[in-house]
Amino acid sequence: MPRLLVIALVLGGLATARADRGPIRVAIQCEQAGRTKACPAFLAGLIDANKVLLNSPRAGADVVVYASAVNVALIDRLHLRFVGHAGGPAPVEVDVDLDTRETDDNQRKALEPAFLRGVALFVAARHPSAVTVALGVPSELSAAPVRGSPWGIELGVSGSGSYTQNYRSAGFGVHFVGRYLTRKFRAFTLQTLSGGLERLPPLTINGEKVSLDSENWKYRFGAEAVYSWCPSWSVGVGSYTFFEDPNGQFVYNQRTRAAVEWDAFAPDDPRGNRLAVFYHVGWMVERYNLRNVLGERFAAYPTHGVDAVGSVRHDKITYGISLASDVQVDHPARRFLFTASPFATIQIGTRVDLSFSFSLTKRALPAPDPREVDMANFQQQSRLSFAEALALNGGISILIHFDPTNGARNNRIESI
Repeated sequence: MPRLLVIALVLGGLATARADRGPIRVAIQCEQAGRTKACPAFLAGLIDANKVLLNSPRAGADVVVYASAVNVALIDRLHLRFVGHAGGPAPVEVDVDLDTRETDDNQRKALEPAFLRGVALFVAARHPSAVTVALGVPSELSAAPVRGSPWGIELGVSGSGSYTQNYRSAGFGVHFVGRYLTRKFRAFTLQTLSGGLERLPPLTINGEKVSLDSENWKYRFGAEAVYSWCPSWSVGVGSYTFFEDPNGQFVYNQRTRAAVEWDAFAPDDPRGNRLAVFYHVGWMVERYNLRNVLGERFAAYPTHGVDAVGSVRHDKITYGISLASDVQVDHPARRFLFTASPFATIQIGTRVDLSFSFSLTKRALPAPDPREVDMANFQQQSRLSFAEALALNGGISILIHFDPTNGARNNRIESI
């Protein structure tokens, strides 16, 4: 029996030694892919181009590369975090800017030095002779700083539709956004117009036909400005107004607010982390399509509240929560809204991912006067949920995966 134990230990040691002499297995995790093909296509291609590296699933990987892209005008600022197995080198973090308007070849050229700089330490730990080091003079030491424009605009148009003999629907959306952005100040203006219609066979009740056809539209516009006097504190003002169709809650709604915010992370945190709390105070003006139980068709009142947003990502766990509140100052029990929306994605072990989200809203709003409601108007009836006191939404998903371990990639005909 002792001889068998010795043989097993020797064979295990030989297997480990052979594994230690093998290529570095690298897994790519795209946490925020961005607008280029950098993750996973370019990163996987760089692994294939270096024989000392091998594409690997997360299970059994020697190094996991967590990639996260942040949009900066036409640039994708890609943050790469290289994390090795226990006992290996400490995690390495590298940033690289990719011009989204450049060709694939130029984007890959810009990405390659950053990737090799990050993975080199892990290669050197196992294969020291495979890594060489050379220092050069970066262009930014001699070149003048590049100055870009802080202005930006965006125009979006969308549409959808379906048609059968008895069922038809159509929808559209248009939005225009203007931005001014510097490190300490940002301004934003927005206009959106959306709408749609549905045509359905009528419902027959007691011999009478009730139409189920519906139309809806909404127009929203506004602007806001925010000034950050230090990495942790900001102040801002904003005003937004929207109008909607006669079957909606409002003829129009206008909200103007001022806020002060504290942030735990700098605005350019490379991994996109966010943790902020802000207090806001404002003025609300509303005109309703239906008179409410207080006899109001119009209301104007002060509001305030405390909101918080947080999103933190660390290697295998992404978690966050959004908290929102809005309360009428002079009658807090008459109009208030509290919403909590937590979410998380967790990589359990090496083969299981778990994601869940949940939203809970507690609110109080004056309900429509029952005498104002047209019981034969299906559109009106289907859009009265705004006065419900409690709304719950939730979702959960689990992913179990067993991935190939030979490092080969093939993306042909993935969705026949």
